[in-house]
Amino acid sequence: MLVGLGLALTVGAAPPRPSTLVVWAWERPEDLRFLSPDAEVAVLAGFIEISGPRTAIRGRLHPLRAKAGQVTTAVVHVEIDPRRPFEWSEAREAEVAAAILDLGGAAWARRLQVDFEVRASQRPILLGVLRRVREGLKPGVALSMTALASWCETEGWLAEAPVDEVVPMLFRMGRAGAPIREKLGAGGDFRNARCRDALAISTDAPLPGAPAGRRVYLFNPRSWSAADFAAIEERVRAWRSVR
Repeated sequence: MLVGLGLALTVGAAPPRPSTLVVWAWERPEDLRFLSPDAEVAVLAGFIEISGPRTAIRGRLHPLRAKAGQVTTAVVHVEIDPRRPFEWSEAREAEVAAAILDLGGAAWARRLQVDFEVRASQRPILLGVLRRVREGLKPGVALSMTALASWCETEGWLAEAPVDEVVPMLFRMGRAGAPIREKLGAGGDFRNARCRDALAISTDAPLPGAPAGRRVYLFNPRSWSAADFAAIEERVRAWRSVR
């Protein structure tokens, strides 16, 4: 209670700050100039495929249009071809890390995000690559990684990830994802504290509720439109009013 000049004001807990919205611009032509001024863009900058003894590396193939300053994050997607016998070595680790740094090293990038699909047995590979990427990052550039939402409930190895941000993906989770979505919608949070800075949702699988005040990455299975963005922006902004 604050009392002064004949006024009595009740001071409660500060409301949660708005979430920062980050639109993923995936591998297709995108025109995002309709975005609100406070939204950011994370652009898929390149692909790396590890297939047997071969490493295929390529940059983005499609144009992206956005307002100056809104593209803040360079995303590099890495995947291992499950159809070929897997081969790994320190030299391969160094090669993949160097490719990530090259593909995501644009001067405008304030954040480099690694989207590396790995099985349970391949997690040490992910950690090794992330360590090398961290060592090679330019000063002032943050390192981000995507993660299965289930990792944030059951896995302790995320504590070893040398990243500034872990982004649990809350879509395409299958039946096992329902309890996590329900937990967040009811006001809960991820068990692993490393997963409490950001999250990712899709336009075709919106959440009824989630913690506010985080970086929220937005995925769209089709090219973005102003209507798609407005609908999911309204849903995310509503998280503030229900918590």
